[in-house]
Amino acid sequence: MTSPVPVVQVLLSTWNGERWLPDLLASLARQTFHNWQLLVRDDGSQDQTLKILLEWQKKHPKQVTDIISANSIGSTASFDQLVRKSSAPYLMFCDQDDVWFPEKIELQVEALYQLEQKYGRSAPLLVHSDLAVIDENKQIISPSFWGYRGFDIKQRKQAYLLTNVVTGCATIFNRHAAQLAFPLPPEAVHHDRWLALVCAWLGHIGALPHPTILYRQHAHNLVGAKRSVAAGDVHKRIDLWSQQANAFLRCFSARLNKADYQQLQALADLQYMKGWERRRHIVQHRLFKQGVVENLALLLFS
Repeated sequence: MTSPVPVVQVLLSTWNGERWLPDLLASLARQTFHNWQLLVRDDGSQDQTLKILLEWQKKHPKQVTDIISANSIGSTASFDQLVRKSSAPYLMFCDQDDVWFPEKIELQVEALYQLEQKYGRSAPLLVHSDLAVIDENKQIISPSFWGYRGFDIKQRKQAYLLTNVVTGCATIFNRHAAQLAFPLPPEAVHHDRWLALVCAWLGHIGALPHPTILYRQHAHNLVGAKRSVAAGDVHKRIDLWSQQANAFLRCFSARLNKADYQQLQALADLQYMKGWERRRHIVQHRLFKQGVVENLALLLFS
């Protein structure tokens, strides 16, 4: 990079993470990129999480911007508060149970810098990478999360309305993306899903086709690497996607052309429909997900 090395803030939300935190913090200490800071919000842990964090802060005082201990509000709201408190030009989400490859920050900073050279710093920009999926004992489940889930990473922006291929802990995004996407509207399904939607529709997303992280799966994952969704959840998820589309229209309608506005409105209208009316509307407006099985479930159980 020819420009001054930017500051990267790593936003870590923790909750009862004493079992996993030592691995994560050790991987952060091994980063080949050194101009980063850790901003932590603990979401009401009842175990030794805060003690582990404070001890790590004593050993690495220059790396820790702040450790905030607060009441439990959930992961999405916790990350929302971290973004709003952040100040750096580049931001990264961090989960307590993962392990970062040593070059994760360096590779993603370089990729985001390249996007800025192409599109300018005033555009909301995001870079994400693949992930290697591991179990709670760090045994490999799949070398590629994208392959494991069958994701089409090159999907068009319209696909982000129903299918999110961006995993928060594998992302880096710039200040303009943070200012545009946050604070989150109440209807945002998840912090990373909303951020990806904003960047896909109003900015640009870049993808690194190799893992930069060991993505740990265990009994307490909030989202994780599930391959499928139970039929009973499909109707609920359609309502959530529809409400999120309505929020997107409320926030950004002035930035949309007529065709984009109409597609978002079509999805936003689904929350008011049931049965065959909803199915006809999905087909008519081509409100589909990635994959044949997913779309069959969408039509059968909507």
